[in-house]
Amino acid sequence: MTALIAMPPQVKCSHLLVVEPDSEARRAIVSVLSAHGHRVDVSTDPEQASALMESQDYDVVFTDLGGPAAEAMDLAAWIRVRHPTTPVVLVTSQSTVDSVLLAVNDGVVAFLGKPVQADHLLNALGRAVDERQVRLAARRRIEDRYVRTRHHEALSHVFEQALEHLYMVYQPVIRARTACTVGYEALLRTTAPRFSGAGPFLKLAEELGRLTEVDDRVRALLAGQFEDKPQWRTFFVNVHIDELERGLLATDRDPLLPYGSRIVLEFSQADEIPDGPDVQATLARLRAAGFRIAVGDIAATTATLMRMRTLAPDLYKIGGVVVRGCDRDERKRRFISEVVEMAHAEGALVVAQGIERPEEHQVSVELGCDMVQGFLLGIPRSVFD
Repeated sequence: MTALIAMPPQVKCSHLLVVEPDSEARRAIVSVLSAHGHRVDVSTDPEQASALMESQDYDVVFTDLGGPAAEAMDLAAWIRVRHPTTPVVLVTSQSTVDSVLLAVNDGVVAFLGKPVQADHLLNALGRAVDERQVRLAARRRIEDRYVRTRHHEALSHVFEQALEHLYMVYQPVIRARTACTVGYEALLRTTAPRFSGAGPFLKLAEELGRLTEVDDRVRALLAGQFEDKPQWRTFFVNVHIDELERGLLATDRDPLLPYGSRIVLEFSQADEIPDGPDVQATLARLRAAGFRIAVGDIAATTATLMRMRTLAPDLYKIGGVVVRGCDRDERKRRFISEVVEMAHAEGALVVAQGIERPEEHQVSVELGCDMVQGFLLGIPRSVFD
């Protein structure tokens, strides 16, 4: 090998393995690599090399075809299988076309002929380290994809169990001035132990992209109430805004279609309303079938609420976050008044949700809310009067 030439290291410090039976060639290679700051282990035969690689992680392996060429080829093939992220550089004076083709198939990234030039050795190391990074990145992507897949599968199993054990509870909606029950809001629950309420379950469904399955299940359960016996009651049903574009509402595939006159479909103010002919067609079908539409969870400014007016809602439901403590907060009372004024001007009704104290009930009635709802007036139950 030629004498070591002075040049800056081309790669960061790496942990290298040199498999070289010839002592003079081995010392020369190790001298160049060590002088450039690399940590170098040595081995004299493939069997010893494989034992070292089982106990340590090497960035690059340099090996000589040496004695029987098959031994070096077997080592390269073994590394490709057992340590696929570790590139191999062949240092040999015996390369043939056949051996080169075999080596390439076994993941060899560079060939060096003897005697090895120091700059050639370092250049080969640089290419091998770059290849190592590429292989590691690919492996991480595969591992990440595997972890994500397993995580998704686990969450899907949890979701499916919860969906299977879904049931409905019903909270009364009361007429404000007469205190009579005018309907019930259908609220989903599940007996799956992981979920203490609907919120975490719906969040999981959204994460998995399976909210439509929840909506389908809720509609099927509610339709069962009508099928068991005729219902005079009105039911408020929470529906995700995406259902307006799905093309199922108020069609022959909708199990609630025969009972449209008893159903109020409630969309959250927090959702972004889709636009387009499909949405308008769905709204037209709903109206023709007798469904009514409500905007729920109202808690933002009335200016934000204006965009919900494209739904032409029959009811506006003021969220509990606004109603709770309204007897003590002038801003909340002013907001409720503004919603009531806007709704009544459109011929719509207003429901005050989340009432837990008599003072909140009294203020809601005084401010003109048409209906009230909350734990003070009735808790959600699996059976109703």
